[in-house]
Amino acid sequence: MNPPPVFFGAFDRHNLGDILLGQVAAEEFGGGAFAGLAARDLTPWGGQRVCALDSLTRPLTLIHVGGELLDCDAAQAAYMLDEPAPRWGRQAPYVVARHELPPGSEVVFQAVGGVELAERDEAFRDEVLAALREAASVSVRDRTTQALLAAAGIDASLVPDPVTRIGKLFGARIRAGIQRSDPYLAVQFAAECGDDATLAAFARGLDRLGLPVVLFRAGAAPWHDALEPYRRLAAHPSPPMRVLESLDVWDICALIAGSSGCVGTSLHARLVAESFGVPVLSLERESGAAKKLRAYLATWSPGQAPLAPEAFADGAFGFSR
Repeated sequence: MNPPPVFFGAFDRHNLGDILLGQVAAEEFGGGAFAGLAARDLTPWGGQRVCALDSLTRPLTLIHVGGELLDCDAAQAAYMLDEPAPRWGRQAPYVVARHELPPGSEVVFQAVGGVELAERDEAFRDEVLAALREAASVSVRDRTTQALLAAAGIDASLVPDPVTRIGKLFGARIRAGIQRSDPYLAVQFAAECGDDATLAAFARGLDRLGLPVVLFRAGAAPWHDALEPYRRLAAHPSPPMRVLESLDVWDICALIAGSSGCVGTSLHARLVAESFGVPVLSLERESGAAKKLRAYLATWSPGQAPLAPEAFADGAFGFSR
């Protein structure tokens, strides 16, 4: 018998996509335990009760559940987890090799991303590639990552991000949480877009769309989304805006699913919208900045690309379905 599955990913912090990746994995595998770099309880926000990977001592099948795991370094992970310093002994802490686990374990990489892996130093890349070579199977979610691995002699299959299946798996639950039937836009952007010029451009673009706006956070961990710039944007005279304070991922999914359109910088907010047939428009801080999002769209939605703030403000866009 194969060792029991343990889902491993960045759902040890608040991020819509990572938490949903865990939920999708558990639903499709029929259950399993969750492990991260730190022991955390995300259940108050619709997430998982996560144990620290280094606390597991029995053979397991470790399933890396997706997300941009291959190029996340230790310093980034520590910052997002509010840890004082890295403590995992790996340069790429969310990439775990089979030999690091209890004897008899297996490792799977499922729909992972690593579009900036080529920009890492040689030692970092070597560590990641060595772990992938020990894996029972490897799949990736974009052609950029696939090509990087192919150049290193690793044959990775190409699969869509698992959150594309959120409507199929959890549609009834999410639709039951929709709170309103009037037209509105569900809008999100990362905290890095919180400067005055970018907010002014977003306000002009939203005014062109002409619908009331509900702002939501797709992640509350550091480097994600913040309330303060949302409140500054909501102070603009039009269109009418309010902020969804809830961080429960099911509330966020219901907000997106019930909207007339979704606008934002988050890849996974986009995938939730598409899963429910909601028109969607992606943004980025500046032209070319959203490498992960651009790589995914180039793979699965050719011709679609995120808009920089001024392009959005000027109305040079159309919603995609």
